Amino acid sequence: MNKVSKSFFLGSTAIGFGIVDVLLVISDVWIKTSSPEAGLGLLGLSYILVLFGEIVLVVLLYKSWAAIQDGHARTTPGKAIGFLFIPFFNIYWAFQATWGLSKDFNAYLQRNSISVAALPEGLFLSFCILSITAWIPIPIPRFVLPVVFYIFGLIMVSTLCDAINAVAEKPHQQ
Repeated sequence: MNKVSKSFFLGSTAIGFGIVDVLLVISDVWIKTSSPEAGLGLLGLSYILVLFGEIVLVVLLYKSWAAIQDGHARTTPGKAIGFLFIPFFNIYWAFQATWGLSKDFNAYLQRNSISVAALPEGLFLSFCILSITAWIPIPIPRFVLPVVFYIFGLIMVSTLCDAINAVAEKPHQQ
């Protein structure tokens, strides 16, 4: 198992989603006020950055599932990612591919007697819920849930990178 670059995955996710939050706020203001064309341009740029962030996150999920393939994982890396592209089913599957990953990763650590900190399952579940609710218009400031989602996402990426790298360093039986 190969290690992953925490600085790449964390930095790419931070840039991909962090800059987008700022661009969305600025473009929203510009569209509603003085320069709708500039606002739409920023909106287009934000979609490119979101796509970049999503690709990086999908690669990390794939590598995470690949790290725990010992015949007991609930899915393969290819299915974990591939099923995320099935419309409507992907809402259900996001919980399996993300929250399920934390559960299976922790079971893998226990099965193989690897003494590494367990992944926080509540964080992964919260990330799944926030990924659905962060964009629902509710009567609180519009940026609150996306910012919380962003923070949880960064913590999740950081813990996944640490866990993958710890598993890659530890000798274990298959």
